[in-house]
Amino acid sequence: MKVIAAPLASLALLIAVPAAAAVNPAQDYSDRLLKLSDIQQRAVMRRAILDGVQYCKQVLATSYQGSYKNLVMWTAHCAKGGDYAVYIGPDGSAQVRPCADLAKLKLPLCRLPVVASVAKPHR
Repeated sequence: MKVIAAPLASLALLIAVPAAAAVNPAQDYSDRLLKLSDIQQRAVMRRAILDGVQYCKQVLATSYQGSYKNLVMWTAHCAKGGDYAVYIGPDGSAQVRPCADLAKLKLPLCRLPVVASVAKPHR
């Protein structure tokens, strides 16, 4: 019985390892981003956009879009500067692409976040 138990334990370990490897490492960074407040998420997205040499005066809204290959895709809507897809890599790096360019690059299209309108006071 001991001879059979050892190979079965090894087999169980071998089966468990590929399942753990199938988890997208970028998802960990994305999950941490999801736990931030709205203003913190917008600040992180703006920093990624500026680091990606794009222009964004203010991020008005962000949205988690989902996995794409080994990346996690987010979208950001800027007050001035346009709309962007932000791809988070397995090492925590970010790649930024204007939403308008995604079709040409054969990447998933942006599902832009809904921006809540801010009512201006009447005078």
